[in-house]
This record gives sequence, structure tokens and C-alpha cells, in this order.
Amino acid sequence: MQSSNVDYEISAITVINTNMPPNLKIALAVSFCISVSLFGCKRKEDGPQPGAANAATVAPSHAANTQTEAAVAKAGFSLDNVPLSNAPLPPFPYLDWPQNLAEGGRFSDKSDFDRTYVVAGDQLRAVEGRIESRHFSDADAQLTPLASQRNYETAIKALGGVKVNSVLPSDPALVAANGGDVGDLIVNKLGLKDYLNAYDAYLIRTPGKNVWITVTTSSNSTQITAIEEKAMQQQVAYATADAMQSELNAKGHVALYINFDTDKAVIKPDGLTAVDEIGKLLTQAPTLKLSVEGHTDNSGNAEHNKTLSQQRAEAVVTTLLSKGIAKDRLSAIGLGADKPIADNSSDDGRAKNRRVELVKQ
Repeated sequence: MQSSNVDYEISAITVINTNMPPNLKIALAVSFCISVSLFGCKRKEDGPQPGAANAATVAPSHAANTQTEAAVAKAGFSLDNVPLSNAPLPPFPYLDWPQNLAEGGRFSDKSDFDRTYVVAGDQLRAVEGRIESRHFSDADAQLTPLASQRNYETAIKALGGVKVNSVLPSDPALVAANGGDVGDLIVNKLGLKDYLNAYDAYLIRTPGKNVWITVTTSSNSTQITAIEEKAMQQQVAYATADAMQSELNAKGHVALYINFDTDKAVIKPDGLTAVDEIGKLLTQAPTLKLSVEGHTDNSGNAEHNKTLSQQRAEAVVTTLLSKGIAKDRLSAIGLGADKPIADNSSDDGRAKNRRVELVKQ
């Protein structure tokens, strides 16, 4: 039994990124010992540890964290209900692989910018930013599912993370509110490889950014997803009215990348610049008529995507009408993911497919 405790302690400490500052490693170790004191966890060496005096300021106590989570659950989730953490964060994705996990057992998916979903409170929340999802077999890591879950829980809370989900992904009300397909919600929206009613979502809210980390354990595997919220860095310039006219003359259609609020049909301020250019185009060519087509990638529910693409096309048309463009010169249609122009299996391909097209009539 003692041997098992020793192995568990080693795994918990080394699951943290090896590049983090030494005092933070010690703080996490101390935090872990507090959280599993009933199992006889002890430091490897007797006597004072260098940097141990900093542990209280870096790693919140288990009791304090539990009280914070209870308060968040009682008040209902909102960002403002989660206290700010001043704990220093190691480099993204913040948490390392378990110590005993060989390279061949490590699987990950990475994206500099994409959208995924987390369960926050009893709602599904869309989050955009830098994402890395790691997946491994618990047997390969020489951990039980519970040991894996507890290791990551302790490490995340030591960084100031607060558990924010009050229901599981399989919750009937949550599923019903998000299309009614539990498989779509778990696989396509949450991006889970293997799910068996063990899911914890944490938020580390810092003065500079929000970091979300989800921990999912099944009967034999663990998945850790880290999301660092950030805005997209615009890589596609908007087209000018003259460029649109040239493309329409040559091909009869032009693809535009207009930014909308996440999962909504609200045009962002930087997206309005492109719509202004469409207005100039229509003013310069008074006989031109356009069909405004909304397109999405194939992520998520197909029916939802088609509805969203229709609403976004209509938002563009409504904005143009407000600029004095005649209604009979414009039409809107949402095609969802039916007409991709790139491979949906890559981040770049999905980004190209999320577009608005102007089609000459």
C-alpha cells in the first residue's frame, strides 16, 4: 500500500510542465500532499525545502478552493463569480504528461486558433483561442483512472483553477438545449475521444487572460484539453470594392471572410469594413444584383450550421439595406457546410470554408 502511495505522489508532481519555475513545482507538490493527506503522502526529504515559503501564495489550499467552487455553484456560473488567480503559469499547455508515460503513448491535437466548447455551470459555452488536447491510456501511464483524475485536479487547482461545471455532458437538459444529440455534443462540440461520465471543467481566470482546462477520464483513458482564450489574428485582408468587382467579372462570385460573434449572426466591428466595401461596390454598379451566401465548416450539427449561415447572410443583407441599397438587388441564402472550398479535416481548410460569398445574379 505504501508503494502505491509513493508512485501516486511521483506522478502528481511530474505531471506539471518540466519548464516551470522550481518554486512552483514545490508549491504544487505541497498542495498535492495536503489534498491526499489521508493516504499518508509525505515529502521525499525531511527538513525545509527551498522556496517552500512561497507555497501559500502560489497554491491555494484544498479547503479554500472547495469553498470557492461551492460559492460559484450556488451563485450560478459567470466569469465574474470566478476569482482572479495570481499564481504564475507555466508555458502553454500548462500541464505535462505523466512521468511514466512513454513517447509512443502520447497523442495530441493542436491548433493556434479554433473554437471548442466547455460545460460551464449547466450550459454549453463556446471558447475560441489556442487549443491543445492530449489523450493517453491510463495503463500506459501506470495510473488508475481515479489517480489520473486526482493528479490533474490537484495540479490545476494549484495554478488557481476553479471547477466550473455543475452538470455532466450527458445531462438530459444540457443535451436537449443543444440539439438533442448526445453523441454530437460529446464528440463534435466537446471533442471528447472517450467519455464515461467523468468530466471536470476548470477555469483559471488571470488578470491577463482566461485559461480553460477540461479533464475527462473513462474506464481506461484520460483526455486533457487546454484552451487559452485569445482573439483571432486576422490573416485574410478584406477585399476592396474594386477587387470584388474584378473577381465578379472574372468568376461570377467572390469569397469574403467577415468576422461574426462566436456562434451568432452579429457582425463584429472589423467585419463591418468588408460590408462597407460591398456597399461601395453596389453603389458604383447600380445595375448589379447579388446573392449573399453564408457558408460554414462541417463542425457540429448540420442543421444548426445551415440556420446560422442563413442568419449571417441575412445580417449582411440587412446592413446593406440600412445603407440605402434597394431590397430587390439583394437576396440571402444559408448553405451551411454543403459547398466546401477546402478540406474540412484541417484547421486551415475549415477557416477557408467559413465564409460569405457574393454571387452575381
